[in-house]
Amino acid sequence: MIEQLRITVLADNYVTGPSLLAEHGISLLIEADGKRVLFDTGQGRVLRDNLATLGIALAPLDAIVLSHGHYDHTGGLSAALEAASPGAIFVHPAAMAAKFVTGERPPYHSIGIPAASREALRAVEERLVWTRAATEVVPGVWCTGEIPRTQSDGASEQRFFLDEESHEPDPLLDDQALFIKTKRGLVIAAGCAHAGVVNTLNHVCSLAGRTEIHALIGGLHLGRASHQQLEAAGNVIHRLNCQVLAPCHCTGMGAHAYFRERFPSLVRDVGAGSSIVIEG
Repeated sequence: MIEQLRITVLADNYVTGPSLLAEHGISLLIEADGKRVLFDTGQGRVLRDNLATLGIALAPLDAIVLSHGHYDHTGGLSAALEAASPGAIFVHPAAMAAKFVTGERPPYHSIGIPAASREALRAVEERLVWTRAATEVVPGVWCTGEIPRTQSDGASEQRFFLDEESHEPDPLLDDQALFIKTKRGLVIAAGCAHAGVVNTLNHVCSLAGRTEIHALIGGLHLGRASHQQLEAAGNVIHRLNCQVLAPCHCTGMGAHAYFRERFPSLVRDVGAGSSIVIEG
């Protein structure tokens, strides 16, 4: 059970201080009782500079966890591996597939792991840990592996494909979250929650054998969500008695406003440079 937890936002769509840089992406440094885990690496345009501005050394680093195989979560991988040499990199096999997102007409945009990051992964192939199922990263910190899609509300709309001509939908089986067992309760970090907020939170609680969560931080992919989907996400957050809600990255301004109105005492405004500290 983790007693001291600090989650620092290294990359996000927004910043919280001067001299920091923003990009469409997310990277979280998780420090749990002396262990250090990097969850996602952003696009790679701001990670190095923000680390320097914040005066944070990435090394020593115990592990890197990739939430899924999109560029805005994996683009900074080569920079991260240059700065630190973690013992393991946790990633779902489906993250390695080619990935595309729809535009107005084909061919559509490639949004998969960038070439430099693929090279970096190949160079550390012996340290890759494939996470089809829930896997412990360091003591008390787990990645979920695949998240069952039992409910559709809040899940990603079908804009993602495995081929350039959009014939083969991408089920995004690689989407995974982190959960941390602290003395205050479960803390969940989401990269994009492509599996849906409802499915993600329910699955984490099932894995951990809990009926409540303490905190949720990360991208919730609700930028295009309907009011019904926002309500479904809000209802599960309420049902699980969440005490700290820190939506960022792909959550969307409308969803952020919805959460702030519904849960005014829970929502924390976070961005690159901010930290959430949870102590037992």
